[in-house]
Amino acid sequence: MAVYIRVFVIFLSFLVITNASAESTSIGPDVETLLALKTDAIEYAESGAVILSRKTEITVDEQRLESTKYYRAIYIASEEAVSDYSKLVNSFNAYYHTSSIDFARVIAADGQIFNMQDDAISEVAANNDDYLDDMKRIEFAVPQLKVGNIIEYQINEKQTKAIIDGEWFTGIRFNHVKFLPQKNWVRIDPILTSLTILTIPNSVDLYIESRNTDLSPLVTKSGSTTQYEWKMDKLEGIEIESGMPPIDETLPLVYVSTMNNWKTVDDWYWDLFKPSLMPADNVTALANELFSGQDTQTGKVKAVFDYMQKNVRYIGAHVNRGGYQPHTAQEVLQNAYGDCKDQTTLIVALLNEAGIKASPALVNTYNGSVVFDDLPALNFNHMITYVTTDEGSYWLDTSGQTGTFPGLSAMLGGKRTFVITGNAGQLVEVPHVDPEENVAKVAVDYSLNDSALSASVKMSFDGQVETNLRNYYQFSPEKRAVVEQLLSPFVHDNRVTSFTATDPADSATPFEIEGKFVDLLSITEDISRFHYSMNYAQILKVFTGFSIMEPVSERAQDLYIQIPITVELFITYPAPWSDAELVQNGPASNYQNPFFEITHTAQPSDNEVTSTSKFVLYAQTIPVEEYAAFFNAIDAFQKGSESMFVYDKVMATSPQSHEALSIEEQIAHSRALLDSGRFDEALEYVTELANGNKDNGEVQFLLGIVHGFNGKDALSEAAFERAESLGYQY
Repeated sequence: MAVYIRVFVIFLSFLVITNASAESTSIGPDVETLLALKTDAIEYAESGAVILSRKTEITVDEQRLESTKYYRAIYIASEEAVSDYSKLVNSFNAYYHTSSIDFARVIAADGQIFNMQDDAISEVAANNDDYLDDMKRIEFAVPQLKVGNIIEYQINEKQTKAIIDGEWFTGIRFNHVKFLPQKNWVRIDPILTSLTILTIPNSVDLYIESRNTDLSPLVTKSGSTTQYEWKMDKLEGIEIESGMPPIDETLPLVYVSTMNNWKTVDDWYWDLFKPSLMPADNVTALANELFSGQDTQTGKVKAVFDYMQKNVRYIGAHVNRGGYQPHTAQEVLQNAYGDCKDQTTLIVALLNEAGIKASPALVNTYNGSVVFDDLPALNFNHMITYVTTDEGSYWLDTSGQTGTFPGLSAMLGGKRTFVITGNAGQLVEVPHVDPEENVAKVAVDYSLNDSALSASVKMSFDGQVETNLRNYYQFSPEKRAVVEQLLSPFVHDNRVTSFTATDPADSATPFEIEGKFVDLLSITEDISRFHYSMNYAQILKVFTGFSIMEPVSERAQDLYIQIPITVELFITYPAPWSDAELVQNGPASNYQNPFFEITHTAQPSDNEVTSTSKFVLYAQTIPVEEYAAFFNAIDAFQKGSESMFVYDKVMATSPQSHEALSIEEQIAHSRALLDSGRFDEALEYVTELANGNKDNGEVQFLLGIVHGFNGKDALSEAAFERAESLGYQY
């Protein structure tokens, strides 16, 4: 697993602090050759840095332990690259490996060499947050780092113990991925030559799988060993963009292993796991308590999940910490905490007490990881529990203590896991999440107290969106700011007056937020027309990252939408007066395309309008060639997403009695009839109004409109000409 930590998670090589020696033998080109290679790097200089040589030599001995040298030579071509490469970071798993720096130095343009100083190295934990593993990180810097110079370093790593006795595996990369923790970003610069040489005893069978490449190794036998050589030249750099697919879905990778059957992995881990399930009185007593009154297997599974979430604290740790060995279920229950494999152990032990089949499942949470059918490797960083019952199967994950049952992140949808059974094991895929399984519901209720308009906004959730927002609310120190970020957009960005939320730490209770928006405005006596509106583009702002998008001309990578979502809105608009008339019932436009859809309905009644909307965004990868279509679909949605519901106050005198109304009121009523599409009524009303106001240009203009809507083009044109002759401008 340590090898795959290096290859898949950290991407960089491993080391411990030692004296840097410029006299150590380099496996890379000599200084003269490196300086000459700068000429070949010119065509890639716009990237800011070019890897002149990336070379890795791996030697595996008869005990299946590896010794590896990593050599890198990096030409610096911009000030930004000077900044990005000013600190070099290497990580290693101290449980399985030791490492040392052979040398680290800078080669100036004139060939002068500046060696790293002994005090330019510091060792820190690889993870600074609340996460435990055996990873160490060495940060080091080289002198005279300037544009035009070359960084050159070499790392020497030795494996001290096997992960699985008698077996070996690794992954071979060709690109150079530089993590930029200060930017929370990465850069992948172009490479002139990337070379990996693997030397392995002839007695060792080797199995190979490739991804994103059809490169075959050059194989050479010499005496008792066989050498495999993979070489790639002129690898382009990759422009990193937000929302792009996982890097490993595009980078070339070669996987090698001495195993070709997953039974080997199952036998190995079952021998570690089975002793942790030894019978224990405290486990049996807890099982009896939890299952009392539970009539179904699903109920018992949920009881175990809820207990774990509330009572057994999760300690963030890599699954291979301490060599994959879990504590016993008895110890985990007694200590009331544990990492992922410890929690799985207790879950399995409790469910076994009920006769429910439960098994540990190894999974890699990293996007882009791959698991092959016939090439086993411990490319995993997490453990969950696979449960099968009479009512169905469940994936339990109690590492997120505010996650709701069954706790599994939607980001693991589609992941292949290896389920440990003690009987060869099995590869099982986690089901993908459908949009209807990840739902946010927003209920907006407007209300009137005398003339004051207020609103209540309530959010409830199902699926991953609940877990995400529950965590966001729980761990944010500014609760009001979170509530306003979520709720205010649905009431024209007004400030919340007061709010409530269910306890986010109680995963057994659905998480809900409700905000009150009091005295938004007053509907005074002089107001005779009132508009309600809603801009549904706020859905994008609150629940997606697409309210602001990169211009089409700037997008270089595919767009990856990993988790689908459904958003349902229910809005109630009360009539502002007891004698109000709904003159415009205007729900927003519906949109349906390959990327998303939104539909609206509006149901008027005597005293209110109830609007219902449903937005669905699908999980998908949008090729960069189709990004323009997606961008335009989002843009059209944003521009045409507003609903409008208009109420008029019914006058005490019938609108037919023109003498009782001012001309302004009569014109307003005419426009209301047109806005609401009541063209027959408008024709009768405006014709009578125009007969009595032949010298009013606006009335004549309205007459032209109403004739046009009723298909009387000649009369319409005549009315427009009369309006214009009267000086009315439109």
